[in-house]
Amino acid sequence: MGEIRANIQKEKKNIFAAAKNLLCSQKAPGLIEYGILFLFFMLTFTTMMYGDTKAFVHYGVNFWKSITEGGGLRNFYEYSNDMLAYYRANGIGGAYEVIYDFPVYIVLGIWNFPLWIVCSAFGIEETSSMWTMLYSKSEYIAALIIVAYLIRKICRNIGVEDVMSKWAAFLFLSSTLVFVEIGIAGQLDVLGMPFTLLAVYYFRKKCRWKFLLFFSISVTFKQFPLFIFLPLVMLIEKNVLKIAVDTLIVFAVTIISGLPFPKGTEAMQVKEEIRSQFMASFLGVKAPLYNSAVPVIVLLIGGLCVFCYLKNIRDDRELEQYSVFIPALSMFVLFISFDSNPYWFIHLAPFMAILIAYNSSRFNQLILFETVGMLCLILNQFGANYWVYESYWARGMLLDKIFGYPENLITLERFGASAGLDEFYGVFFAGFVICIVACLLISLPGKMKQGEDVAVRPYAMLRMLLNAGISWIPGFLFVISHYITLN
Repeated sequence: MGEIRANIQKEKKNIFAAAKNLLCSQKAPGLIEYGILFLFFMLTFTTMMYGDTKAFVHYGVNFWKSITEGGGLRNFYEYSNDMLAYYRANGIGGAYEVIYDFPVYIVLGIWNFPLWIVCSAFGIEETSSMWTMLYSKSEYIAALIIVAYLIRKICRNIGVEDVMSKWAAFLFLSSTLVFVEIGIAGQLDVLGMPFTLLAVYYFRKKCRWKFLLFFSISVTFKQFPLFIFLPLVMLIEKNVLKIAVDTLIVFAVTIISGLPFPKGTEAMQVKEEIRSQFMASFLGVKAPLYNSAVPVIVLLIGGLCVFCYLKNIRDDRELEQYSVFIPALSMFVLFISFDSNPYWFIHLAPFMAILIAYNSSRFNQLILFETVGMLCLILNQFGANYWVYESYWARGMLLDKIFGYPENLITLERFGASAGLDEFYGVFFAGFVICIVACLLISLPGKMKQGEDVAVRPYAMLRMLLNAGISWIPGFLFVISHYITLN
């Protein structure tokens, strides 16, 4: 009996030693880490279907319907506008206006071609099945994989060693912004990200035309990459006329892609009206200045552009550091300076991962501030923008199939009121700002350098667990609604 106990104790020690060695290993993330990450992510991805994400399913299918029964792609916007009225009249979810530039719908259409074939063949409404919606939503997984690959590629190009480059990709994929803004909200911002990263990559490679081309494509998805382009181009180009020409080139794909569509139609009027509302919001946060008020975003982004224009880069090493620092700073400044939609913060995630990998000598501090800051941001969003992440978006998805829809659903709004999120969401946002500012101050150009023998794995795995955990809150509320009710 004593010998058996000794063997058991020995086996336990061997298991603990193996686990410790794995956790403290200096190797890059492998199948185990990615397997755990995929499982954690899918728990959110398969259980939530936000209304916007349903609209993107419609857009992808209507791309092909407009060809076969809507008079051709030239009538895409008008056909989609007619379908919008049909969805609303029949109580079909995802009934939202068609407001994006056409390249967005090309990407959605290409991915959803098989879905259109299946739905047409069997007479299925594209948002009536969990499986059709999950297929459409899976395009974001493909985009995430491409973004992760490009993050690694950029890191290698700027001198980050291979293991840390692989960890940078993992840090992006395990970001709380990916878990929440893609897993729950399912936003298409990630579809344009590969083009932005390619533009940044070719900026560093000093390939001007590819730099301009990929930025030109990226701004057709969302125009936020423009605020990375402007500081970067002013960093290397001091001729005002050339800057103006380059900026015009960046708008070329947007302008050309809009030419085939008739102007003045009802659909185009709706599109322009929503764009005008966005611009009003974009310029809506103002600071008092003399006898007037000016948009904060103009002051901050304008100041960044002036700094870059006046900055004379001394050598290739300094340009390398600014190419890492400017995109992260620009996206941070952009989204804190106006009343933005919460899921747009996803644009910050890839550049924070690159920044952490490049400045790995301060890894422990950076991973701490980034993790705490992003968790604060999500708590802010759960309080201030609860409707985006509500537990009722689980209707028709995996948890609903397993447990059924609860009679008394505990919504995120009710949970936030009970937990105080609705009262302190401003405090959480302040925490986010402080933490990201700390990351940027630690990583100022001239202060960044690579570390040696950095222990990434334990911190990355703990961060992943925390990030996944906060993303499970809406789903957890859905499940426990079957058993308890908040007063």
